Amino acid sequence: MSFSKKEVESAGFLAFEEYQKYLKRIRDKASEYIDNARKEGREIIVLAGRPYHVDPQVNHGIDKLICDMGATVITEESISHLTEKSRVRVLNQWTYHSRLYSAAKYCCHEKDMNLVQFVSFGCGIDAITSDECKLILESHGKIYTQIKIDEITNLGAVKIRLRSLFEALKGRK
Repeated sequence: MSFSKKEVESAGFLAFEEYQKYLKRIRDKASEYIDNARKEGREIIVLAGRPYHVDPQVNHGIDKLICDMGATVITEESISHLTEKSRVRVLNQWTYHSRLYSAAKYCCHEKDMNLVQFVSFGCGIDAITSDECKLILESHGKIYTQIKIDEITNLGAVKIRLRSLFEALKGRK
């Protein structure tokens, strides 16, 4: 089966249009969650991870655990567009990394917003993004929290790390 150039271009245009609709839906929902969290005085956690980290089998339900601890969870993709792209110390050539750095920068200027980064590999490119994200957050007095989800066999260690984050946030208030 073959397709004409016009059919391929049309399919690409329609796919991009659907992607823009998807982004609008998640950004609108995140805005709603942020408004509700602020009305109720809850912390907002930006859960940053690679696209496959949204799979419950991969993330072990950590998003629900954070909500059970009284915080609201949104994704880095839902807020990364709210800040200007900035220079970073590393080569910034991939979309996810760009979103991550922008979301971290945005969190720096929101007193009730903190970022938790999921990583699946302690080496390679995640080591670079983790260091850069940590630098962005800590240079503005924010706490960097990382969860290596490939090392989890139970949620005990994750609960301790998250409780520590929330206690540190309380201590800062």
